[in-house]
Amino acid sequence: MNCLEFKRLALSDPNSKDVSFIEHSNSCPDCLKYISGVRKMDADLTSSLDVNMPSDLTARLQLNAELIDEAEQVGKRSASQRYAIAASVAIALFVGGFMLSNQIALNEEINSDYQNMLAGVLEHMNEQPITPVWEPARANSTVNALLASYNTDVRFKQLDSLQFGRICPMGQYRGLHASMETEHGQITFAFIKGEALGELLDASYHGYITRVKPVRGGNLVIFSRSQKSLDQADRQLEDAMYWDI
Repeated sequence: MNCLEFKRLALSDPNSKDVSFIEHSNSCPDCLKYISGVRKMDADLTSSLDVNMPSDLTARLQLNAELIDEAEQVGKRSASQRYAIAASVAIALFVGGFMLSNQIALNEEINSDYQNMLAGVLEHMNEQPITPVWEPARANSTVNALLASYNTDVRFKQLDSLQFGRICPMGQYRGLHASMETEHGQITFAFIKGEALGELLDASYHGYITRVKPVRGGNLVIFSRSQKSLDQADRQLEDAMYWDI
């Protein structure tokens, strides 16, 4: 198993028991570091989705259930009993709504347009997993020249962290594929001309933290290994990109 095959399997199944996968991780320090990062990110994402119920909530619900049961048995509907029932229903609705809203947030499907764009960029990244690192002057002049031919309105101010840029096919899309360095690691981004998809979207996708950000004239797509590097890259790109009126 080579490094590319290892990383592809690591993204889909970081705890794979495949013999060649385990042997490669034990013999390749870079890939061992890579899989450790993927597993840590998966663990961080899992822990961030944990929803803790208030410690006294179960007791309150049990108490109100007992009040309802007692009221039904006696058959009385005094003002105090009606208040207890109403309070129980209110709490139950609150808890149910809270849990349902969290479940919806966890299971909400990402719009197919977003999925297609993320898949297109990732597919291209996997086809070309290693990109050159140019010195900033060459990277900036190249990216500006490419953008001028690709979208006449958009420009880049000097971006010292820019490393590489090329116009590439990305699934059903075509756009600027580039990389840049942040204090927290290298990121890949793409500017795809066309209709903005809607609102900004952050998502975990095949081991990456991703952001699809609608901008004038298209969408900015960022792939990163950490939230910190994604946020820093987004700020730098926002400062660097501008549009001719």
